[in-house]
Amino acid sequence: MRTESQQERVIRLQSAVNAILLHEPANSFRNLIENNEDLFKGFRLVYSTNNLDSEFSHSSLKEIEEHCPTLKKYFYGTGILFYSDELYAETKRQGRIEIPIDYSLSLDSNAAERFRIWENGGSLDKEEGRFEGLVCFIKEQGFNFDYSFFILENLIDSMRPENHRPFKTIRALKRFDHLEYEKESFNIRSPKFLETPEESGKRAIEVLHAFHSSKEIKGFLNKRKGLYLILLKAVLLREQKDLGLGKQLEILVEYSLDILGAFAKTEIYFAWKLLKHGNDLRFFDPVSQLGKKSLHRIKGMAWDLFAVRYQETLASKSNIGDFYVPFFASFDNRFVELAQACPIRAVLIDDVDRRVITIHLDEYEFMVDLNQFITTDLNRRLQDPDEKIKRMSERPTEEELDKRVTELEQKLESIVNKSKHADAASCAGV
Repeated sequence: MRTESQQERVIRLQSAVNAILLHEPANSFRNLIENNEDLFKGFRLVYSTNNLDSEFSHSSLKEIEEHCPTLKKYFYGTGILFYSDELYAETKRQGRIEIPIDYSLSLDSNAAERFRIWENGGSLDKEEGRFEGLVCFIKEQGFNFDYSFFILENLIDSMRPENHRPFKTIRALKRFDHLEYEKESFNIRSPKFLETPEESGKRAIEVLHAFHSSKEIKGFLNKRKGLYLILLKAVLLREQKDLGLGKQLEILVEYSLDILGAFAKTEIYFAWKLLKHGNDLRFFDPVSQLGKKSLHRIKGMAWDLFAVRYQETLASKSNIGDFYVPFFASFDNRFVELAQACPIRAVLIDDVDRRVITIHLDEYEFMVDLNQFITTDLNRRLQDPDEKIKRMSERPTEEELDKRVTELEQKLESIVNKSKHADAASCAGV
C-alpha cells in the first residue's frame, strides 16, 4: 500500500473539514462517519450536537453545566460525540463503549481573582455560593484544573513591579492544589491548606519565570496580537459606512496576508461575525459604539476570542485521555455570549502532523461569503504554493506586530477624538 504524502494528508484533512461543513447539524453523526470513512481515517474528531446518537460513545455537556452553573461549555450543543479509528471499530463490534476523556477546566480572570480573595480570607459576598459549588466540583469530579490561560493573559502585567495581583492570584491557585478537602466537613469560610503561602509563593515564582522565559509563550502572545490586529482592523472597517461586506472581507484577507504573513482564517471568521452579525450578538455590544473605553474593550474581547484558539493547543497536547473536552469557569456571561456568537461545532485532530482545526457551526456561511467576495487575483495569491512558502518564511517579528498595533490604535483614537469634538460642537450649537 502506497504511503500517503504530507501534502496528500493535508488535502485529505481539508476534505474532512469540508465534509463536516456540508453535513447538516440535524443529520446523524453515524452518517457523517460512514459516508466519509476514507476521509476521517487516522484523524480524531470531537463533534458537538443536540442530537446524540445513542450507539456512539458520548458525553452530556448539559448535565455538567447543570451540575455546576459556573462552568461554561466550549461547544455549542448539549452533548458531544467522538470518533477515532480504534473507537469506531470497537463501537461497531460491541455497541456503545466507555472512552477516556480529558475534561479540562480553565479560568477566566474574574474566576481566578476570586481564588485570590478567598485564599486571603476576603469576603466573596453574593458569589460565595457559586464559588463553593465550583470548589466542590473541582475537588470531586477530577477535572484537569488548568490556569495557564490566566497566567498568559496576565503575563505582561505581572512584569510591572508595582502590580502584585497576578503573582498573588497564581500563588492562591497553587495553594488551592493543596486544599484539605473532605466533602462532608468542608467549610468554604474556613479552608485549610496543606501548604503555606510562602511555599506556594515559591512555586508561583517558578511558574512565572518559566512563562516569561518560554519561546512558546512568546509565540502565543504574538498570535494573540495577530488576532487583536484583525479585530481592530474589522472595527475600523465597520466605521467606513461606504464599504460593503464583500470589500471589507477582501481588505481583511489582504491585510492578513501582507501583515501577518498568513491567511488567518479563524481570526477573519471572528471579524466576519462582527461585521455581518455584530449588531445581533451581545458579545459584540462593547464595541457597538466607539468611545474612550473602546480600545480597552477590544483588547478584552481579543483575549476572550484567543481563549478559543488557546484550547486548540491544549487539545493537541492532551495525553490524559483520548479526547480533550474544555470548559471555562466564569462568574459573568462573557463566555456564554461568546459561545452564542461563535458556536463551535467540532474539533478535528491530526496527531501525525499535530494539526488541530476548530470548526464553527456557521462556518459554511462564512466560507460562502469568502468565496463569493474574494477577487480572482486575491484567490490566486491564497492558492499560489510559492507565495505560501514565502509567507511562512517572512512571519512578522514582535516589534513589527507592535508597530502595526500602534498604527491601528492611533487610527481608532483619532476617530473617537473627531467624534467627541463633533459632539461638543453640536452641543455648542456650532
